[in-house]
Amino acid sequence: MNTELEPILKTAEDTATDVSTPTALDVNADTPGTLLKIKSPDQTFETAEWQAQLEKALQFLVVFPDYFGSIFGEYRKPLTTVGLILVAGLGIAVADGVLARLNAIPLFAPTFELVGLGFTGWFVVRYMLYANTRSELLQEYDQIKGRILGKED
Repeated sequence: MNTELEPILKTAEDTATDVSTPTALDVNADTPGTLLKIKSPDQTFETAEWQAQLEKALQFLVVFPDYFGSIFGEYRKPLTTVGLILVAGLGIAVADGVLARLNAIPLFAPTFELVGLGFTGWFVVRYMLYANTRSELLQEYDQIKGRILGKED
């Protein structure tokens, strides 16, 4: 072994095995969050600045739920609207991806086109061809619009 490295290695071995364990545990059940305090022999990380930053972070974590609740309570409708718009956008993106994958499968795209044309033809014959069915469609539309807007008789 190299004689120049022996003092360094000896010092590293001494510090690695010289870990002091606490002889008695300081258990504090009176204040919440501090059940066990273990005294560290190396207190270099506990400076006043570190403690101040830690206190600020803990204070923020304590106050944040109340602050978030009051903000959400005050702006409930706009936040709900924004959330619904985001969910609708996400749903449209997912549906677009699914349809793109389905259209890549042979014979699915022409089948979808035939179903769409068939439904369009049925709708035209059922509701748009004659005057009495057009008025029936208009009454049904007005009824649904009234239920949505809360003006139902």
